[in-house]
Parts: sequence; C-alpha cells; structure tokens
Amino acid sequence: MPDHPPHGPLAGLRVLETATLLPGPWAGLMLAELGAEVIKVEPPGGDPTRHYPPHRGGVGYLFLLANRGKRSVVLDLKQPAQRDRFLALARTADVTLDSWRPEAAARLGLTPDVLAAANPRLVTCSITGYGSAGPRRQRAGHDINYEAWAGVLALSGHPVTGPAVPAVQAADFGGGTLPAVIGILAALLERSRTGRGRHLDVAMAVGCVPLNVMALGLSDAGLDDPAPGDGPLTGGLPCFRVYRARTGWLAVGALEPKFWREFCRVLGLPELVPDAFALGERRDEVVHLVERRLAEADAEEWERRFRGVDTCVERVRTPREVLADPWLRELGVIGTTPDPEGRPLATLRALPSWPDTPALGPAPALGEHTAAVLGAIPEGT
Repeated sequence: MPDHPPHGPLAGLRVLETATLLPGPWAGLMLAELGAEVIKVEPPGGDPTRHYPPHRGGVGYLFLLANRGKRSVVLDLKQPAQRDRFLALARTADVTLDSWRPEAAARLGLTPDVLAAANPRLVTCSITGYGSAGPRRQRAGHDINYEAWAGVLALSGHPVTGPAVPAVQAADFGGGTLPAVIGILAALLERSRTGRGRHLDVAMAVGCVPLNVMALGLSDAGLDDPAPGDGPLTGGLPCFRVYRARTGWLAVGALEPKFWREFCRVLGLPELVPDAFALGERRDEVVHLVERRLAEADAEEWERRFRGVDTCVERVRTPREVLADPWLRELGVIGTTPDPEGRPLATLRALPSWPDTPALGPAPALGEHTAAVLGAIPEGT
C-alpha cells in the first residue's frame, strides 16, 4: 500500500515511473499530487539526479524536489528475470511513464506493444526529445536543444549579443511534462469508456512548437522574424519589456492603453502616452526616457510608488525572495519536508491549481520499497 492514504481524483491508480531527470519525474509528481500511487522503478545506481549537486544529506536537491511521495523499487531491467518482475508489476498498474528512446525500449524488451500485451488496460507514456518516429528519433538533446529546434530560442536574449540560455525549461515542462499529464488524464478517461489503454508518444521538441504560437503566427502573416529580444512580447515594445532601475529591475507589461497611461503618470512622463507601441528610432527614444527616469530610484522604491496603481509593473524578484514569500507558503505552493538528515527542506507543489492535494512524504531512499512492492504482487501475475 502507498505511504499516504488514498485521497484525490486519482486515488487507487498505480503509476510505474521509470523516467529519470526532470520532465517525467515532475509529471509523476503531478499525478502523485492528484492521489495516484507512484512507484519509481530505478536501476541499481538510481535516478541520476540522486547524484547531481548540490546535495542535502547526500542526495541531490533535484531528486528530493521532484520525487516526493513516491515509492522506490530497484530493478535491473537488463536482466531477464528482473524484466519479468517489472512486467508482473505492470500487470497491476494503470500507467507507465518512461523516458527511454525507442531503441532502448526495444533492447529491454519493454516496448509499448509488449506492455500492452501484458496489460491491455495500461496507459503507457513515453517522454522523449523528438518522439519515437521520424528522422530525429535517435538524436540526443536537452531543453536548450529542443527550444532551439522549435524556434523559441531565436526570440530570447538581446539583438546584439544574440539568443540567451533560457531561465526556465520550457521544452521540458511545457513540451514534455504538461502534455504527458494531460494526455494521461485523457487516456484514463477514454479507458473508462473503452476498457483499453493507449500509448502516448510525447516529443518535447514538438510539444515546444505550439508554445511559440505568437511568433509563428506573425511569421506566417508575412512579418519579418524579429531579432532576439526584439519581438512584440520579447522586449521590442516600450510598454512590454524589462527596465533597469537605479538598483534592480522592473518588468513592465502595460499592453493595454489604460495601463500604459498610468505607468507614464507615475513616472511623470505624460508625453509618452501615445508611444506604447512605438518602433524604430522613436521606440529607442521612449525607452531611453523611461530608463533615465527609472534610474532615479531603486526598484524597491518604484515598487512602493506603483503599489495600488492600476498598471502592470512588478519588481523582478530573486528565487530567494520567492521562497520567503508568506502568501505562497499560506497557499501551500511552497512547503517543507524533512531531508534525509531530518532537516527542513523547501518543497514546491507541482500542481498548485488543484485545491485538495494529499500530504506527500519526502522522496524515497533508493530501493526503500522494493521488498514491500514486489512482495505484494500476486502469484502468477
């Protein structure tokens, strides 16, 4: 039985997660937060993120954050007998979540067809870089590569210095994790009608393409592709960009005329009201005037001046400030759990929109639940 009592819309469902690193395990965490029992099937050396620095109690932070509330079973799937144990476990499961490239699944003898033959009701989900079919299926990659291929990376950065390494893993999360979870939930709903599962082939690079809808739509409309950091929503408009204050930064998103008007009023620059969408030399003039005014005070002071004003301005906060935010802690988005040495570890809810998340325990030790989980598989399964 799972370590937390069944609770939530997915209570009673069992997920086998062989996926490693970030996109698949974060999807598994979302399913756990919805009440599923998530069994993390790890190789003898464990998920590589167990070993990635920095560490707490000898375990990598990323592993501790992405694997809360799961159970750990160690199986060497390269060994035929242990592969058979996994198939027996798959017969008791509702979902499998892997990150194997197609040839790796074939070498292990654990392709979607093999899993479906073992359990026709099983929903299988594979998260890979470029999918299981097509000319790029065997290519290795990580988030930065998928964003580059999808045309997203071309928009970030600065017109002079070029594209910038993304701060958030849009392809991992937006192209992998979220499509996987949405697809799994849809497949489970479909199974409730048909009695049969299906395979989901989630390609992170392909999933990143529709995230770029704004730029792709403008390009299809015949507009020139913008330089990095110079598109309508990547810093090319005076009303939608990041400005430096005397110290710190302000993010201005005053797209609607009423917001830009209030922004200009607070700055004491009413003459700029007509120039929210200025381009070319006039854009550069407007940006210079705004920057010169904002340089008169620190970002914290501007934050105070904009408080209560109906505009779209936020001070750029550091991750440390976000972790200390009392409202996020009140909402339960940021919480704490014990690390392997019993010290408090900050945790993040993967699915904060769901209002009734079960209390998840800390990430498991490697193989912590192997005997209990495998010992509970019925004979002959």
